[in-house]
Amino acid sequence: MLRKIALLAVVLMVFATMQAFADSCATGNFVGTYTRTAPATDPLGNGELHAFAYQLTLHADGTVTQFWTGLPDYQNNLGSGSLNIGAWKCRDNGNLLVTILSASYVPYQADPNLGTVDDIKLLSHSRTTLVFNVDNSNTLTRLKAITRTYAPAEDPTNPNGGTLGTLNTTQVVYKRLVASAADLP
Repeated sequence: MLRKIALLAVVLMVFATMQAFADSCATGNFVGTYTRTAPATDPLGNGELHAFAYQLTLHADGTVTQFWTGLPDYQNNLGSGSLNIGAWKCRDNGNLLVTILSASYVPYQADPNLGTVDDIKLLSHSRTTLVFNVDNSNTLTRLKAITRTYAPAEDPTNPNGGTLGTLNTTQVVYKRLVASAADLP
C-alpha cells in the first residue's frame, strides 16, 4: 500500500511539473503569429471610427516582428511608422522577453526653396521592451512594457541612450492567428 501511495505521489508530481512547464516560455510552443485589436478610435475627429490590429510574429530563430495596421492610415496628415523588428528570449522565470525597434515619422510640408514635396520625415526611434506570460500555446499576455525614445540623430540600438518612458503594466492578451477554412465555400 505504501508503494502505491509513493508511486501515486511521484506520478502527481511529474504531472504537475509537466503542466507548469507546458505553460512557460521554455517549451517553444509559442512560436507563430499572434494578434490583438486596439479599441476603435476617430483619428481625424470626423466621426469615422477605425479599429486597428497588432500582429506579433515570433520566429523560431529568436527574431520578432510586430506590425500595427494603423501605421499607413492618414500618413500624409498624421505621419507613419516603421515595422517593429527585434528579438525575443525566454527568461529564467518562464516569461517571454521581447525587445523591438521602430521609427516614427511626421508629415513634412513641401518647400519650394529646397525642391521638396509634401512628405513624411523621421521624428524619432523607439526601443520597446515587453514581458509576456505564455498562458498556453495559443495565448500570450503582455504583463508590462517600457519604451525608450531616441531623437533622430541618436543611436536606437544603444540600450542606455535616449529617454526612458514610464512602465506600462496594463495587461493585454494576444491570441494566436490560426489558419482556418471557415470562410471557404
